[in-house]
Amino acid sequence: MRIGYQGVPGAYSEMALQKYFSEIASNQIEAIEYDKFSTLIQAVANKALDYAVVPIENSTTGLISRTMDLFRYQPITAVGELLQPVQHVLWGIKGSQVEQLKVVYSHPEALAQSQNFFEQHPFISSQAFEDTAKAAQWVAQQNDPTIAALASQRAGELYDLIPLKEAIQTEQTNTTRFFIIRHQEFANQDGNRLIAYFETRHQPGALLKILQTFDLFNCNLEGLNARPIPGQPFSYGFFIEVNIEHAKASLSLLKEVLNQAAEYVQLIGRFD
Repeated sequence: MRIGYQGVPGAYSEMALQKYFSEIASNQIEAIEYDKFSTLIQAVANKALDYAVVPIENSTTGLISRTMDLFRYQPITAVGELLQPVQHVLWGIKGSQVEQLKVVYSHPEALAQSQNFFEQHPFISSQAFEDTAKAAQWVAQQNDPTIAALASQRAGELYDLIPLKEAIQTEQTNTTRFFIIRHQEFANQDGNRLIAYFETRHQPGALLKILQTFDLFNCNLEGLNARPIPGQPFSYGFFIEVNIEHAKASLSLLKEVLNQAAEYVQLIGRFD
């Protein structure tokens, strides 16, 4: 089974992969690293991967739009989710101390989730890096006591760094939500959680008609996010998440009504 994730060993995505597929023997899994989310998503769309693990939302910073936007117009479906606690550790080389640091490297999301630390240490600047684990790997290679990385416990241990400060994220219950995705041809689309993307017609009340449709079908709205439509300045599509456990009609009928009310509708995921 080929399962892809963005980053290198020690990344939170790799940790989520290991946790979600923990009941499958390790010798049956080939975990494949990708540098970019775009190539990871495309590999699923091209059937080069059986699954991929992708972060889509954080409890501190909200929707991770750079990944969710890639789901649009692709033949992929989320078939499951995992909530991964995110505890950022400040890692440095042996002999390093917080007081001598000048720069901390990490992924922009991790840096944003740790703003209180930087406010309390104004002499330390933050520098965006493509991945938390890669930042730890790079700091280990530089052998510079004035730099450090924000990364997971596993990443720091993998790259032989020392913890300078633990759990420095602003929100101590910081959690990232991951989707488990696969090609829609192989997806078993069952469950009471439904995630969809739709684009409304450019007319008064268009969005209201969509929301009223879910209300009429007795679906519980759990999330709604607006995103710019590519190539259409100041036009927006919407990611919506609903619970359909008590829906008054079948999903096929709901989709039929939505297709009549919206310009474009795409099922992003369905699972329990």
